[in-house]
Amino acid sequence: MQKLHKRVERYVLFSEVAKLLSFAKAADSLAISRSFLSSQIKQLEKELGTSLLIRSTRQVRLTPAGFKVLEKMQEINSAIISMERELDQSKSEISGLLRITAPEMFSQSHLTEICHHFKQNHQDIEFEIDVSHNLHDLTQSHFDLAIRSTDTPPENMIAKKLTSYQHICCASPEYLEKFTYPEQPLDLMDHHCLSSPQIRTWPFYDGQTRVEVDIQGPFSANNQFLLLHAAMQGQGIIKAPDYLVQPALKSGTLVQVLENYFICKNDMFLIYPQVLHRSASLSAFIDFIQQWFSADPVKR
Repeated sequence: MQKLHKRVERYVLFSEVAKLLSFAKAADSLAISRSFLSSQIKQLEKELGTSLLIRSTRQVRLTPAGFKVLEKMQEINSAIISMERELDQSKSEISGLLRITAPEMFSQSHLTEICHHFKQNHQDIEFEIDVSHNLHDLTQSHFDLAIRSTDTPPENMIAKKLTSYQHICCASPEYLEKFTYPEQPLDLMDHHCLSSPQIRTWPFYDGQTRVEVDIQGPFSANNQFLLLHAAMQGQGIIKAPDYLVQPALKSGTLVQVLENYFICKNDMFLIYPQVLHRSASLSAFIDFIQQWFSADPVKR
């Protein structure tokens, strides 16, 4: 039994190396020394009588046997996660921890408020929100649900459309008074456009013709909230999701421009695993967030 226990532990250590393809990163992730990790993998290979990894000074690669072991360990991990979910689902009370992964802009614009209102009705609930850009596989992670902007929701998950949104262009009244209103997309070439450093063109569509405009500006950032604040300070024109700029439009801090030109439309989905019996907490939150958007047309 002790030998089996140690072998299972070595399989887990190997899975981390195989996933990251780096002994150093795996050792840091597991909070163990690199030398101990390496010795355990060598012992596992000795017990199996085959090489699982191809090591060099620059990289680590999987052998065919290594790929097979990793695939089986992923199946085991999924089975364990599914088992733990089934155990949690035996609880009927609305309490405990809900883990959610969602885009940063949506989290700050909507999710914080939604969680706050849900908790007012269910004091024993707790939330753990992940706002990274990683598209987590819910079958391989401990997140209960994901919120994603996508045209192709995963087929192995349940996907419920929450809302639709589109990108619009806005600027402060002060900026527009100084630089005038752009009347057509090509006018943006003479304006300060606030965007990510990786985005150098903005697409537009007037119902007949699609045009991509080369943009430039004195300020760029890979964070929409920084760009939003820059726009509100009069530094230029921003292209952003309508739900993000709606409060500034309502207060008059920003003004929409190029209203007759369509940029793009996106759908936001609620995504969660297919299980026979969801926990009471997860079911209640799914119902709550769907009602949140269906009850208020402004949010849609």
